[in-house]
Amino acid sequence: MKLELSVVLVALAALGEAQGPQKCTSLRVRRNAASLSAQDWQSISTMLQRMDQDGWLSRFGASHDRLFSRVHGNTCFFPFHRRYVLEFENIARNYDPNFVVPYWDATQSFREPASDPMLTSGILGTNGQQGDNCVTNGIQANMQFTYPNAHCLRRIYNQGSTIGAWYAPEIISSYLQADTTLAKFREDIEYSIHGAVHLGVGGEMNSGYAAQDFSFMIHHANLDRLWWDWQNTHGSFLTYDGPGPGNSPASLSDIIPEDGSVPMGGSSVESVMVLGYGNVCYTYDTSRSPPETYPAGANNAAPPPNAQSAQQQSRPEGTSLAAAAADPVLSGSSNPQSRALESSRLQNSLGADIMNRFFPGLGSSLFSRKRRSYKEEKPAAPEAPAAADCDSPQPIPFPPRLNPDWIHMHGFDPERVEMFHKNACDLVELLNNSTYISPY
Repeated sequence: MKLELSVVLVALAALGEAQGPQKCTSLRVRRNAASLSAQDWQSISTMLQRMDQDGWLSRFGASHDRLFSRVHGNTCFFPFHRRYVLEFENIARNYDPNFVVPYWDATQSFREPASDPMLTSGILGTNGQQGDNCVTNGIQANMQFTYPNAHCLRRIYNQGSTIGAWYAPEIISSYLQADTTLAKFREDIEYSIHGAVHLGVGGEMNSGYAAQDFSFMIHHANLDRLWWDWQNTHGSFLTYDGPGPGNSPASLSDIIPEDGSVPMGGSSVESVMVLGYGNVCYTYDTSRSPPETYPAGANNAAPPPNAQSAQQQSRPEGTSLAAAAADPVLSGSSNPQSRALESSRLQNSLGADIMNRFFPGLGSSLFSRKRRSYKEEKPAAPEAPAAADCDSPQPIPFPPRLNPDWIHMHGFDPERVEMFHKNACDLVELLNNSTYISPY
């Protein structure tokens, strides 16, 4: 009888392990930082001040700095930062139980980043003051840290009083659709929008201890959102390929690197792969919801980016932009209406060869049939001309290069970084020379 019971218990344990982490009973929703109210930001400021007084911000900065070489330049970049930002969120909720990390969609102001609402005196603060580059306004005004030495929160825009253009949403859209391995997607993101924002804001953000600037948390929440969108677009929830920490082959059983400054419980990579399961109990406001059941291991093999569910295939013609947002996220933008316009205009402006190279998800026969279903919902004609036409055919600016110091700091291969940058520039040139009009 005891033997039979033991067999049953072993079988149940194996079944539970095969099923993966348990589904969360409730989910926190991470919102676009641009949607938060002044009161929300005041609450975050109070929370950050208290965390700083208790030494947490310096501890997060120290931890990230010490782990730097192990969590950049390899595929663990994504699971590490997912777990790291989640740990910050969990600790912060001890100070404010209502806190959820928002995400900073850096594509929203990619043309003129210094004009982004986030970089204003009432939110993240502006450029550092002359002389010592200390940030004297915003939610971390005059904040002081102890790592790696006593200093203020510093910010140094990469073009003096302003910031050079970042990556256009269309470039990120191409990565979401064309990259069929996580290793390739990681390189595209790490060499592009990840580095562009860090270098553009500069100061604390241009260091290994960047996590002391709250900009770091909301920037990496956005990169995590993009990874989640990529996972959903390809049905690749458990895809973890390429090199892992230490350049050994990546494995879902890898333990996410951690440092004593911020213990993370020895989490495995697999434990953070799927939002809505285990301890990863959050989702994003404009992304798809977590799957109803934990994905099977077969999801390690990514299907083509144009593969759609039966529900999506049955969407009727003439669907409005609001309903179109239910489609797979095939855009780097968090704005559902803008990304639907982006998809429609790309299809109507580019040839099949370019679509297949850069936007394979939109080049499928399914999306071609639905091209007319994305209706551009326009308001009634205004009585007077608008002050500015935000939908005017402005050329998309070429993306910035990572500077040599940043490349060296991360241990990147300069020639490989340049190859990825050229690919992004090729796309921008093709778009600017076509009839495409960016909605951004």
